[in-house]
Amino acid sequence: MTNKIQTRKKEILDALSTRELEILQHMANGNSRSDIATELSISVLTYDEHRKNIRNKLGLHSNADWAMVLMAFMS
Repeated sequence: MTNKIQTRKKEILDALSTRELEILQHMANGNSRSDIATELSISVLTYDEHRKNIRNKLGLHSNADWAMVLMAFMS
């Protein structure tokens, strides 16, 4: 992992709640929103709220922003 991604991952770990990190990990693994909701025993609307909170906390504005974040969490 490059230093830029490692640094970004640390910032992300510090910024997000445990549940938000769980959701981010599932997203990085390519799971759909309904699969994530089912796996975590939450509604799709709750998933959507967590995703919105992740976007706001990390200042994600574009698909490229999301891609950089998800790259740091790919297994």
